[in-house]
Amino acid sequence: RARALLQQLPPQDCDVRHVFWVLPTPGFAHPACPHLPLPTQERYCPDLAEEERRQLRAFSARRRREALGQGLACPVPGPCHGCPCKKCGRRLNKGDPGISASRLGDQFWHPSCFSCCFCHQPLVDLIYFQQDGRIYCGRHHAELFRPRCASCDQLIFMEECIEAEGRRWHLDHFCCLECDVPLRGQRYVMKSGRPCCCGCFESLFAEPCQACGDPIGADSEEATHQGLHWHARAACFCCSLCRKPLRGQPLTSRRGRLFCSETCSLGRDASSTASDSSDSAFASAPSPDS
Repeated sequence: RARALLQQLPPQDCDVRHVFWVLPTPGFAHPACPHLPLPTQERYCPDLAEEERRQLRAFSARRRREALGQGLACPVPGPCHGCPCKKCGRRLNKGDPGISASRLGDQFWHPSCFSCCFCHQPLVDLIYFQQDGRIYCGRHHAELFRPRCASCDQLIFMEECIEAEGRRWHLDHFCCLECDVPLRGQRYVMKSGRPCCCGCFESLFAEPCQACGDPIGADSEEATHQGLHWHARAACFCCSLCRKPLRGQPLTSRRGRLFCSETCSLGRDASSTASDSSDSAFASAPSPDS
């Protein structure tokens, strides 16, 4: 639960000393870890330039002033008997458990319905942020206004950032996941959602071709079948018997070999057991030059 709360309300997004008054924890403490001293943005964002710090403080103050509130659990009062849940529309009766939100008027939610409209994490008895009548956790409300760096998880207040694969990075944080070389303006390969330079990719992650045994580099087109990999060129991705290129063509596989037709696959098997053994060695072993 502590991890979930830190995900919902990232301490690097706002100075949470100023939101303690809506938290059901005593004193100045982070809602996820009440026994710890309350941190500030500066503690979690030590590398910000002064102008970025100024923008972060202004951004946090505006959110507290305009959007911050707390969902409170209470029985549905008599005047709201029969009113619909704000989210699902089902009827709420007097005395039913309900959630009220001071910033959103005299409306009620079922406890299970009071959640972030983006990630659907429950926000009962926690702080929420509202925007245009919709409820958000702290993380996804902040992301309505500022991009978040995919590397450090901080909001980006710089005038420029790097956008790739639908995500964004601080300029200095778009680096190779292995060697940390900056990749701004450089070619890269995405690996597990993170950028990797071409050199590291080819030495650490490139799959060997089943035909020639050479790594399938970042510049090479790749063909895959049943978890195995080939260079997509005609010399590698071809019928094991007649050598017909298979790219874009129907194929069949037999004992880990690719064939252009059932006829070729049967002809291959009927040749000899020694032939099968030779083909297996060729397919699995690297070429002498690699």
